[in-house]
Amino acid sequence: MTTVIENINSYFLDMYGRYENIDEEVRNMVKSFYDPKVEERGIEKGKIEVARNLLKMGMDLLAIMQATGLTKEEIEKIKENMN
Repeated sequence: MTTVIENINSYFLDMYGRYENIDEEVRNMVKSFYDPKVEERGIEKGKIEVARNLLKMGMDLLAIMQATGLTKEEIEKIKENMN
């Protein structure tokens, strides 16, 4: 992925000032990199990490549910996996 970004950056640096629609091309390229499923997985991992940290702090189940949006069952499963 790093190589792809470096190549795109190089392309834009070469084309800057010579291409009228570069802003539109940048927007289209960035949109093509966005994957909502990847974002969802990242959000879910974040919720799990927050729940794990709150469990370590001794926070009660209801508060963790409210803070993360996770279900009681999901939090209990995280708690089981911590032991």
